[in-house]
Amino acid sequence: MEQLFTRQGELYEQAPSFNKAGKAIYTRYIQCDRCCVVNGKRLWVRWIENGAPRSNIGFDCWTCGNTGIKSSRKERLYTAEELAKVIKTAETAKARKEQAYAERKRKNDEKRAEQFIAYYLKNSEFIDSLKGLCSGDESNFWDRMCSEFMYTMKEPTDKVLDMVAKEVAKRAANTQSQYIGNIGDAVTLTVTIEQVIVLFSELYGNNYLNICRDKNNNVVVYKGKTDIGDPGETITIKASVKEHQLYDGVQQTVIQRPKLIN
Repeated sequence: MEQLFTRQGELYEQAPSFNKAGKAIYTRYIQCDRCCVVNGKRLWVRWIENGAPRSNIGFDCWTCGNTGIKSSRKERLYTAEELAKVIKTAETAKARKEQAYAERKRKNDEKRAEQFIAYYLKNSEFIDSLKGLCSGDESNFWDRMCSEFMYTMKEPTDKVLDMVAKEVAKRAANTQSQYIGNIGDAVTLTVTIEQVIVLFSELYGNNYLNICRDKNNNVVVYKGKTDIGDPGETITIKASVKEHQLYDGVQQTVIQRPKLIN
């Protein structure tokens, strides 16, 4: 009898059955994927503890009844010539499918490129500003925002435009920041409070972290118990220079013992 092969190309050496059309077939058994053999016995095992199998619901496998066979189905057997034709047909169909997919992808890419050009022309200033805020770290807030807008191509709201513009202006001002005075100097400063962070402690009460800026864009930082004002306020204070520090590339003057001047 002529040699027969499964669809996977394996030689079938047993006596085949035949379907109603007279084609050679065999029974293909699908192995159970819910149980395994432990100490020569097939069991449904959730985990092994101290070398012994454990299960929350018992060891009988409800999928295969501990037989190891999940299911079975009848499949065709092919002669070498028939199998070659089947494989060739499958490869042709796969090639056509891949070609069709590549064509759809090309058209979609072209369409998206056209959409992005139109989006960029309309929002070029915003996109360029946003790209300028990126650090190259995908976990960074501005990088994530830029990726989102580039992918979704959604229109930025007034709130987003304002937020980006303020950050751009802030970074431009930060490049101008210089250290004020020398450590230990008594200084009189007129500054605008940009940010106040209240650090609460049940034992010691409130501490305030104030980030301020003078008219020359020099950054002044105060951390202590004195409440010197709210964000947006412009104040004049006497203080002493505690230290000069470089934070995220920005020169900052840290002051202590501030006193408000009316």
